[in-house]
Amino acid sequence: MNQDNSIYQITIQKGLAALFLVLRQYLEKKIELERIVRVAVLLIWSGVNPNNTIFLEILKRCLAEQKEDGGWIGVEDTVWCVAFLKYYEEYSRECRRALEWLKLQRLENGGWGKTNRDIGRIPITGILLYLLPELSDINGLSWLEREWEREFQSSPKLTYKGAFILMAFRVNDGKFLDTRLFNDTLNWLTGQQNEDSGWGYCHEHPVGSTPFSTGLAMIGLLQYPEKIDQNSITNGLKWIEKNQLDNGLWSDHYIEEGSVWAFYALTEGYKFLRSQI
Repeated sequence: MNQDNSIYQITIQKGLAALFLVLRQYLEKKIELERIVRVAVLLIWSGVNPNNTIFLEILKRCLAEQKEDGGWIGVEDTVWCVAFLKYYEEYSRECRRALEWLKLQRLENGGWGKTNRDIGRIPITGILLYLLPELSDINGLSWLEREWEREFQSSPKLTYKGAFILMAFRVNDGKFLDTRLFNDTLNWLTGQQNEDSGWGYCHEHPVGSTPFSTGLAMIGLLQYPEKIDQNSITNGLKWIEKNQLDNGLWSDHYIEEGSVWAFYALTEGYKFLRSQI
């Protein structure tokens, strides 16, 4: 265990340095704000001090791009931006405006899509309720459960959607109306782990295991540490460590998104293993 701990500490240090370099490069290139803020938020959730200098630079851009109605371009980037602003008390007014705008984008059925003219989507509603529990209520959680129950009957089921469900419910102390669906979801997500110990979009998907899917699956399972198989997390951490690139990132379609979810899972999984000693 001690040897493994030192390996993960090195992996975390390399990943952190690489993600900070990504933030610097993306700011200089004026990459889309959502991609930058997502990395910043998940680094903070991983334990990085929000008063880091580069975060304050991101904060300036975030404030400059907030629209008069309180939102940003759409629901997704507004969710990430307000989750970021929440760490800075002096901008509570801007947060309130953004939260009010998000309330207006909510669909009548209780979920959220990319806009209030879109259909409800599990990933968007799930991450919104995970990052912004102040917008959660029984209607939102009920919509998530109904939508997931419907998708759970289909095949293939996508691992990241199951993870978002578990994340949203745990943060909001929500309980599934159907206890069996909850247990089935946990067992199913655990069982989606591939032979190489990572997760893909679904079990044995042609693309194989990815940092994005592995990171999200692990975060979803880690919401319920008392109910999961420790070996599943241990093996997932080994996959993350083994698949880190020499530059400290992880190869994925959107490299910063896959990398930061893998990094977040790495820090949370590492804490989980230490708690088991």
